[in-house]
Amino acid sequence: ILASDVLAVTISKYVDILEKKYKAKNIALVPHGSFETPPEPDYSLPSGPLQVMAFGKFGTYKKAEILIEAVELIRSRCDLDIEIVIAGTDSPNTPGYIDGLRETYGHISQLRFTGYVAEEDVPVIFGQSAVVVFPYTSTTGSSGVLHQAGSYGKATVLPDLGDLGILVREEGYTGEFFEPDSASSLADAIQNILENEMYRVEIGKTNYKAACSLPMSVITQTYTDYFKALGEKYKTGFEWVLPKKTEAHIEA
Repeated sequence: ILASDVLAVTISKYVDILEKKYKAKNIALVPHGSFETPPEPDYSLPSGPLQVMAFGKFGTYKKAEILIEAVELIRSRCDLDIEIVIAGTDSPNTPGYIDGLRETYGHISQLRFTGYVAEEDVPVIFGQSAVVVFPYTSTTGSSGVLHQAGSYGKATVLPDLGDLGILVREEGYTGEFFEPDSASSLADAIQNILENEMYRVEIGKTNYKAACSLPMSVITQTYTDYFKALGEKYKTGFEWVLPKKTEAHIEA
C-alpha cells in the first residue's frame, strides 16, 4: 500500500502513524465527507414519543443493549415519552443478533426494530429522530453515520472513543459524550438533550454546518486534483511536493 504514489486516509491520526512508524512521505489527509447535504431542516420533531435512534449493522462493535438499558434508566426517573428505534440489521459477523435482542427485550415498551432501511427511507428515519445515538464499544475509522446525522441536522450522543472522538473534533461536529461501557453515562447524555429543546437544536445546527462544509463534491474534487497532479508529474518530470492538507499542487 505504501508503494502507492499517494495514500489517502480520512483521519489525521492515521497520517501520524504512517509517517512516524513507517517513515512514509506520500500520505494525504482526505476527510470522509458527506454523501448528501439536504436543504437545512427546521429542526422540529413529529408529534408523539421522542425517538432515540441507533443506525447501522449491529452486533460487533455496535451494541444496542446499552442503549435500551440507558433509556430504561431515563424512564425510571422522569416522565419523558421515549421510543427506542434500532434501525438496521445484523452485522454479517453476528447473524441472529437482532432476533436475540427481540427475545431478550421483548417486554420493553416502545422498542422498535426497523430491519433493513431502504435508501429512500433513510431521510424519514433520521428526520423523525430526536437524537441519534452511537452505542459503539470501539471504532473502525471514519463514521458514515455521523456524516448522515449531520446532513439531517440531528443531535448526537457519542462515546469519546478513539477515531470517533478525533473525527468529531477535526471536522467540526459536536454532541453529548458518554463513557462507552456505562449505561448510566449514556442515560445522562441522552436525557441532557431530550430535556433541553434549545440545546438539541443547537447541536443539530452545528452538525448540519459541519456536514455541509465537506460535501462529496469537495472530496471528489480533492481526489481529482491529486490525479491531475500525478499525471503532470509523470508527464513533465516535475518534483511533486505532497501538501499536508487536501489540496494537491506541483512544484518545479
